[in-house]
Amino acid sequence: MTTGPEADVLRADDNRFEAMRKGDWDALDAALADDLTYVHSTARLESKAEHIGNLRAGKPHYRGIAPRDRKARVYGNTGVVNGISEMHVENAGKEQRFTVRYLAVYAKSGDQWRMIAWQSTKVPD
Repeated sequence: MTTGPEADVLRADDNRFEAMRKGDWDALDAALADDLTYVHSTARLESKAEHIGNLRAGKPHYRGIAPRDRKARVYGNTGVVNGISEMHVENAGKEQRFTVRYLAVYAKSGDQWRMIAWQSTKVPD
């Protein structure tokens, strides 16, 4: 079981995923750094405002997110998570299920870890 700052970073990762799935926009806003760089598995790049705006509009709507095989490392006030996640999304009326390998970078601001960067790649079927 992971403890210490690594556990805190994994908890921040879980909380962000849960906010995305539930559509808890206040929690998601708090979980993301203002200068976020978000790169989807399709290579689409979004800022924080674009990312939250698209999620609010249901582009896409995350129905399920199941991270696994994660490892967190902490370097001072920077946390890095490598992991795999099963994604279940609805986009433009179509449901999709796929697996991504991801890298999430968090920075500690006060006593809170906020995601500053996300990059994911689809795992081939």
